[in-house]
Amino acid sequence: MSYRSFVVFVLVLLAVSSSFAGVSRKDIQALPEHYREWLEKDVAYIITSEEKEVFVHLPTDADRDKFIQQFWEIRNPNPGSPTNSYKDEIYRRIAYSNQTFGHNGTNKQGWQTDRGRVYITLGAPQQVGKYYGFANIRPMEIWFYQNDHPALPPFFYVVFYQKEYGDEFRLYSPFMDGPDKLVTGPTENDRVSSWNQIDHDAGSEVSRTVLSLIPTEPVDTTTATSSLQSDMLLNNIRGLANHPLTKDLLNAKRRLLESVSHRVIMHGDYLDVLTVSLVDPTGATNLHYLLRLKRPEDFTMQEDQNHKWFYSASVTARVLTPEGKLIFTQERKLNKYLDDSEVVKFKHRVFGYEGTLPLPPGKYKLEFQLNNDLAKTSFPDEREVIVPERPADFLRINDVVPFSDAEAGAAAFMPFTAAGVRFIPVYDRGLTLIPGHDLTFFYQLWESPELQKSSGNLQVQYAYGRMGMQDTKTIDDQVARNQFDANGTLINGKKIPTAALLPGNYRMAIIVTDPATHKRAVGSFMFSIADANESIAAWDVPDPQATEDVTKGEREYQRSLCYTFQGHEDLALIAMEKSYKQNPTEATLGKLIGLLYSQKAFDKIAALYATSGITKETDELTILQMAESLEHIGQVSKSIQLLESAVALRQSGPLYLALGRYYQTVGNVQKASEMEQKGKAMARPAPQS
Repeated sequence: MSYRSFVVFVLVLLAVSSSFAGVSRKDIQALPEHYREWLEKDVAYIITSEEKEVFVHLPTDADRDKFIQQFWEIRNPNPGSPTNSYKDEIYRRIAYSNQTFGHNGTNKQGWQTDRGRVYITLGAPQQVGKYYGFANIRPMEIWFYQNDHPALPPFFYVVFYQKEYGDEFRLYSPFMDGPDKLVTGPTENDRVSSWNQIDHDAGSEVSRTVLSLIPTEPVDTTTATSSLQSDMLLNNIRGLANHPLTKDLLNAKRRLLESVSHRVIMHGDYLDVLTVSLVDPTGATNLHYLLRLKRPEDFTMQEDQNHKWFYSASVTARVLTPEGKLIFTQERKLNKYLDDSEVVKFKHRVFGYEGTLPLPPGKYKLEFQLNNDLAKTSFPDEREVIVPERPADFLRINDVVPFSDAEAGAAAFMPFTAAGVRFIPVYDRGLTLIPGHDLTFFYQLWESPELQKSSGNLQVQYAYGRMGMQDTKTIDDQVARNQFDANGTLINGKKIPTAALLPGNYRMAIIVTDPATHKRAVGSFMFSIADANESIAAWDVPDPQATEDVTKGEREYQRSLCYTFQGHEDLALIAMEKSYKQNPTEATLGKLIGLLYSQKAFDKIAALYATSGITKETDELTILQMAESLEHIGQVSKSIQLLESAVALRQSGPLYLALGRYYQTVGNVQKASEMEQKGKAMARPAPQS
């Protein structure tokens, strides 16, 4: 069976896996030992239930070997590459867990413990706090995580504790355990007194964490009660492999592998990347980027059975924090039929793609990948960029963009578009002209808020000459301050004749001066004059979804995610509110309610619930935050109504537990007991083999 055929075979098995009776202990024991160990140890916390059923029911060892190969390949960050960093990392985590967390008393290997499970599932925490040796507090460890999985909060804690000295460290639940499980002595059975003991001995940060594992969740220190949000988090960690969002990601990768039987990764000097920060008409910063191949032969057009020519490409841009945490991914599919004139025109040109990323000021790591889907080749590159802040006291000249052509009347949010003109950028490191071909470029001026009411003119000087030669030329110009728009930005540009320039490497300096204060802003770039221009003409495809992303709120959604990772929750909330207003999806609703909840805007959450309601797609954490918000504004009966609707749509331990708590609040002891029993039965973690 070929690799591609096996991918299809696995997809079919996954599609029908629900017809299997399930995986019994007998099924697993029937496997050869090394396959059994792979299933129950190596991938115990990362394999989905459907994959597990498929693997157990495969008929031959050869099929199982191919399945294992495929299992790791769909999780490979760089499919087709000779190494798989994800696979290597999982085995490193298992080895570390066995070395660090093993427990002789229970004869458990480290990977089988609670700490091992969390470590293997999530990786190493960013910080670990160890709280040993307190007289009246049981030994604890608090792990802090920054997270990029969409099913988990961006920041959270995980707490482990020893019930008795020398015991295995077990996972702590703020709701199911509570502070009284963490102390010894006279306060042991009193939740409030236990919390006060922890607060006094270990400090406010620890005492807050034992009430909520989510830093942005408001806590009640008066009653020391905990919501079910932390338990929802723990449930999602335990079941991360089977979370719908995890499965969606894996299914998307499976479809890619099914459609692409092989891909050649072209590392090295094959791709030019240009990035420029521009302020849009709303006053928000965006990063415009160009990905352009260097050789026409690296891109392919193809003729179909009707003798019509077309191209097919795809682009992926991953936005990460400077530390490498994923914020969001932008994916584009590019395909189009070409007429005969376009085929002739583009055949000997280099292919490029122009896109835009909605990035607020800050530092980012960007991972780009331009795929030629017809030739099954992929061209990756990485960049570290800084989107600058608005200047504090004068002007800023953003990146200067040389361009080869311009098109008037473009939509405002298209790539490399400013003042209604879409510019076709020239890659700056390859800017070579022959005498007589004008040098054209544009740039955006950003002024500080204190200058926005200023009047008069700014002096602009363009100075250019060959490096080390005494042939500098200058051109003086002016810019009227009243030309700046309401956002404090202005697009300016220049055309420089080159007929009289001698061959060589030139530096262009742009100096903007305030005659009154003599403050200056400076920008520069390099260009070359040569007798012959060896550069190859380009044909760039602009982002086909740019306008749709704006009208459907996708840009504001992604901008909000950036703000969240930067810790600017107030700005994240503003952006998410804009996104939800433009396109009220379940995903946007969940993010919006999470941000509102962290800011204790319970009345706004109640208003959203009144207009949106819930569906079977509504995230459980969103439902809990809605219910708790209704409770906070004194509408417990509506909390009960909401949760009754929720459990009718899905069976969930945390939702039943929350419902039981609200029935207890209104005095319905019988219903409270009934809901609590259901919740505890469903929320109880499965025993680990």
